[in-house]
Amino acid sequence: MKKILIFLITFLLSGTCAFSEEGIRKEELRKLLGETYIMEGDYDKAIDQYMEILKKDPSNLEVRVLLADVLSWQKKYEESIKEYNKVLESEPGNIEVKIKLARVYLWNRDYKKSQEIYKDIIKEDPHNMEAKELIADSYAYSKEFDKAIALYRELLSAKYDRGVKIKLADTLSWNKKYNEALKFYDELIDEKADLRLKLQKARILGWARKYRESLKEYQSIVDTEGDELAKKEMQAKRAYWNNRVKQAIICYRALIDEFPNNLEAMFDLSQIYSYQSMWSEAMEGYKNILNRSPNHFRAKEGLKKAEHISENIALKSGYEFFEADSSSRDSDIKKSIFFNNLNIPLARKSDLKINYNLTGRQFSDFSDVIEHEGGIGFAYRHSPDWAVDSFYNFIEYDKDIETMHEFGGIFKFRIFDVGESLFSFERNRLENNSVVIRNKYSCDNYKIRADFDITKKLKIGADYLYSGYSDDNYKNEPGGDILYYLSLEPKALYVKYEYFFRDFDKKVNEYFSPHDFSTHTITVNWRHYLNKEEVYFGAADLYYDLRYGVSLDSDDIVGHKFTAGFTWDINERLQIKTEGQYVHSSASVYEDKRALVSAKYYF
Repeated sequence: MKKILIFLITFLLSGTCAFSEEGIRKEELRKLLGETYIMEGDYDKAIDQYMEILKKDPSNLEVRVLLADVLSWQKKYEESIKEYNKVLESEPGNIEVKIKLARVYLWNRDYKKSQEIYKDIIKEDPHNMEAKELIADSYAYSKEFDKAIALYRELLSAKYDRGVKIKLADTLSWNKKYNEALKFYDELIDEKADLRLKLQKARILGWARKYRESLKEYQSIVDTEGDELAKKEMQAKRAYWNNRVKQAIICYRALIDEFPNNLEAMFDLSQIYSYQSMWSEAMEGYKNILNRSPNHFRAKEGLKKAEHISENIALKSGYEFFEADSSSRDSDIKKSIFFNNLNIPLARKSDLKINYNLTGRQFSDFSDVIEHEGGIGFAYRHSPDWAVDSFYNFIEYDKDIETMHEFGGIFKFRIFDVGESLFSFERNRLENNSVVIRNKYSCDNYKIRADFDITKKLKIGADYLYSGYSDDNYKNEPGGDILYYLSLEPKALYVKYEYFFRDFDKKVNEYFSPHDFSTHTITVNWRHYLNKEEVYFGAADLYYDLRYGVSLDSDDIVGHKFTAGFTWDINERLQIKTEGQYVHSSASVYEDKRALVSAKYYF
């Protein structure tokens, strides 16, 4: 029917029919044709018709508004703004056009300009609920959540509007006020069994780290609605939350293929790619989200961070102080290090690493040793399957000590998608007292380790280390650990138990090597994120760590380790980090102090 209408109007406009000359103005026909093209979804042809009208009659404000509308739908925001402003030059009091103009500024992410117009409208018309709702939307999109929430509440108190209540619930969830958001979602679902709201409730439970409740909600949707999207999203999220990385990627890809507008799935998959350093895939995912939803602030921030890490040189510089005192192990030492680590992305999958450290040492029997340590490394990732990392360092001393060389490499790979394993070899110098430094003691370390994700909260690991020393001594060291999260981010509390057994072939006092030696350690760690937004890749992280560990070794020596740290992403390019540590043992066998401050900057 629409195609027939287009044909008839085009025929009339051709001028071959007297009917067009006698009774109907061509401008009206063109306007009607433009509207028909809009119904067909052919915006370009609609624009052509409106432009033809405006060429002959630039004062036709009705058509200019229609042209601006279509341009905005095509995301040609600057052109649309220009046309709306032309209308307002002639009709400065046209509130309807002002609202449309402000909405386009909002879509174009010029939140400040959008809000200025809405405020002017509300000043002229304090009871304009549409303008109040739109300015609340603008506040929500620009992450001024408290202002948006206050306005939505005001609108609801004046008149109940289900759409506004949904926006309020959404904004509360973005502001991490999950319990209140879920309360509104329950009320909305009770009013009307809306599949979209049920699905969003399941998602918010996941954002709140209530994974079991979220999966239960998904299962309820599947059981009552038989919804295929909910079923596949539940399967993907279960794999994601249990750190089954490869399975999660497969599930999310299949979900997105079937439901290409599922922004939740697209964002989750982009997050997985980001944490696996799969930068090309992550950035493509974030861009796809922003093409569909330009105001998706989490995707914008994820994209920025992925771009910085994968494309920009990063320099981490800092200072570390370490002091160790021991009454029985001859390992008194003071060490100050000024370090610089440069990371240069060579491609999205590989990095070149260059480092330089300036170290000053003081031993009780050998003071004021200055070291210049330079190094180079190379890393390559074939994520999520495997990765390799290699390094070479040399250490020059200012005293009569020969240059030392360190080198090694690590190969990591996933184990049946339930964890990770690594093989490594490293040649390291010994440095715990002056004798081993002056005599160039070194150690070749061969290590194998496996880590398994049993559940989201439970992880176990096991390793074996063989060390061959330059004085023909050797060491066997098996170990294992169990980690359990009592609570998850943003307030993460975990307990970790570690055990190792160390068996040297010979006793060597210079680097403390008893024949048989074992240690049990229990560590409690509290990490509290103070982020304004939810914890996710791309958020500006701000958190502190408090950690306490107690150990008991086979000589009945009890050790206590206290650690406190603070990390702050000042902006997307700069991060600062500080950490302090104090270790003390019973019988005053050893006492260590450590302090570190660093800054990381992406150029």
